[in-house]
Amino acid sequence: MTTPMPWDREDPLTEALYQLRMRGAFYSWTEASGDASVEMPQFPHTLTFHIVARGTAYLEIDGAEPHAVRAGTLALVPRGIGHRISTAPGARLLGRADLLPQVMLGDAFSVLRLGPQTVEAPLAMLCGVVVFDSPAVHDMLAVLPPIVQVDSSRHPVMSALVPLLAGELRVPRPGGEAIATRLADVLVVETVRAWLADEPDAATGWLAALRDPQLGAAIAAVHRDPGHAWSLSELARRAAMSRSAFAARFGEVVGEPPMAYVTGARMRAARAMLAQGRSVAAVAAAHGYGSEAAFSRAFARVTGETPGRVRRSAVAA
Repeated sequence: MTTPMPWDREDPLTEALYQLRMRGAFYSWTEASGDASVEMPQFPHTLTFHIVARGTAYLEIDGAEPHAVRAGTLALVPRGIGHRISTAPGARLLGRADLLPQVMLGDAFSVLRLGPQTVEAPLAMLCGVVVFDSPAVHDMLAVLPPIVQVDSSRHPVMSALVPLLAGELRVPRPGGEAIATRLADVLVVETVRAWLADEPDAATGWLAALRDPQLGAAIAAVHRDPGHAWSLSELARRAAMSRSAFAARFGEVVGEPPMAYVTGARMRAARAMLAQGRSVAAVAAAHGYGSEAAFSRAFARVTGETPGRVRRSAVAA
């Protein structure tokens, strides 16, 4: 009998982190001094990260206390949440980051300078906005707190990645954008992993369920094949639990019934296929619906949009 390799073992959390693949990234090296604040507008289905290289930045989200982000710290803002980056709490707002004058060093990288120009601005940071290919990733982003902060000095992989990423972006070379995107992939995954290690009790909902040895197996199976005709009995068998115990535990940890979660996961996967330009009929068939009409009704009920509208918007874009 052969010994399984480590990557052959089913680990739902590892599987979910593996799907954190980015595209459409935009980066900005930002230097700020004086009384300055810039708005990061809300961009749905994105994640923003900020790596402070020098000084202290303050992330401000409406209705929450400002978060101080010090040198060496990486902060993630998931779900496209609008926020402000400031040199001090309540600093003077200069405008939206994407509308302010900045030096473009490429299609996906800029240098933004805020406040009075000095030889070495007190605050320097690398900011990025990224989107993801996998619909399952949005389940993860949905249960992360509004701001995730990790001190890179406590995690060797992050300490090595941060200067590599900054160097690729600040000194453009052939292939630099592709390398920066891959480094950002790894850095965001490592940040989530480090946050889970530093704050083991902070994970809630789907992310907490993935760490549960029984619930995680069932949820990973749903993500691998959302179009399968899942039943409560089959999910309970995957978790090696009785139907009643599984349903109660799932609702307690995830916050919704198992079959409601399956429907949501199915529609997120369907939306991703529609956004790629697949026909409504093909997407309906791939997710177990016998007719376009039945699929369209279910999709509209869960997402609030029609499949045709999602597909047309994607094709137009």
